[in-house]
Amino acid sequence: MKDNNILFVAEKLRLLRKAEGLTQYDIAATLLTRQARVSRIERGEDEYTENEIKTLKERFDVVDMPLTGFDCEAFKKRLYHWRDLIRSKRMAEAKELKEQICRIVKLDPCDDDLPVLYRIFEVLYLLMQGSLDIAKEKLEYLENIFDRMSVEQKYYYHCQKGILNALLNKHYDAIKFYREAQEIMKHHKDILPEDGEKLYYNLAVCYTELEIPSRAIVFLSRIPGIFTKKEMTPHSIGINIMLAINYYKVGEYIEAKEILQECLLNAEGINDKFYIGLSLYHLGVLHRYLEDWGKAVEYFDKALGVFNKDAHKYAGYHTLALYLKVRCIIGLRKFPEAESELRKAKLIKSEVDEYPIYLETLKHIMHLHKNNSNYNINAVKYLQNTSIPYFKKTNIRFEALDCYKFLARHEEKSGTQKKTIEIKNAICEMLAQRCTLCVLRTFCGECREAVKKTLS
Repeated sequence: MKDNNILFVAEKLRLLRKAEGLTQYDIAATLLTRQARVSRIERGEDEYTENEIKTLKERFDVVDMPLTGFDCEAFKKRLYHWRDLIRSKRMAEAKELKEQICRIVKLDPCDDDLPVLYRIFEVLYLLMQGSLDIAKEKLEYLENIFDRMSVEQKYYYHCQKGILNALLNKHYDAIKFYREAQEIMKHHKDILPEDGEKLYYNLAVCYTELEIPSRAIVFLSRIPGIFTKKEMTPHSIGINIMLAINYYKVGEYIEAKEILQECLLNAEGINDKFYIGLSLYHLGVLHRYLEDWGKAVEYFDKALGVFNKDAHKYAGYHTLALYLKVRCIIGLRKFPEAESELRKAKLIKSEVDEYPIYLETLKHIMHLHKNNSNYNINAVKYLQNTSIPYFKKTNIRFEALDCYKFLARHEEKSGTQKKTIEIKNAICEMLAQRCTLCVLRTFCGECREAVKKTLS
């Protein structure tokens, strides 16, 4: 019996021959053999030699086309290399390789497996470029052939669906697709590549965004080497910063502080300005959680020193660091200094469209903090109707709760018990929605056990 793979190669070459309008005699002349032998090969009764396959690939100008099993394996490695370039955001290199791969994939014939894998990784390429609508269209096409996909392809399809939903801020939907991918990986470890770290990271990102820190910690702890102090890369520093964020949200402040200080040292060691600024920023947030206002201001000042140098690039972090710095100054009851900072802030041209909301929120928080009765009514209305909805919408939940706290305190002082109860109920409802642990520092049963197990 002949090798099925060789017969398949012969079938591909027959299709190429017909596409070029060539006869068996033409092929025989190219190979310096007889037409009868070419006929036997195409019927599966003989086989081409390696040199003959090479000659025919040159004849059909498909030198890089994956015809043999060895070719297919090599081409698949190129697809994975392309995927890795995209993941590491080396988009110029990824674009160049895409052009080469795309030309080969579009050649007919080609194994069905390889074009599908190419299309799936092409979705990742589009997602990383921010072309979400086109990526969505490509995924809809892939959904139509989902039943015909291999296990590996189904795994990556679910991963890309997860990434798309995460980028659209549909984090619960993203988790659903990531968990599907995780289930496939669990049952097919022998087929799938070692890809768990990326999947656990994506799940942790979603749970972090959803303010479910206990689940984020569980998935981060599954990433190999997360707790070790090995040589750091920007990506590993980012993972550790995310771990610290979730630690301080569950009240593990000492552990969070140690991780962030280590991240700061590592970021300084590789001179990565973004992660230096991010480490300083989250050290400030940590101390703001603890209401250690003075220390928080110091860290936010240092973070702004980094972000100010390229404010348009780090617009979101720059705005939040500035907001939190002034908020902490208000916490210190240094109102003249806070007012001075606010005046300076109004002169800054921010890339963040909602920048005025941050400034107005700070102004009204200060009025309520000073118990300035002339402005209290306007302050209450602004926090209720603008600040809180904005912070909730953008998932800055701690600041939404901070605004609620001021409103509750104001209503208590005003003696309006009904409104006080309403606000406290709103706080409880907001916390209960996603089991947020950052303010009450209490755990539901499931989260308490999950965190305890992870931290032990």
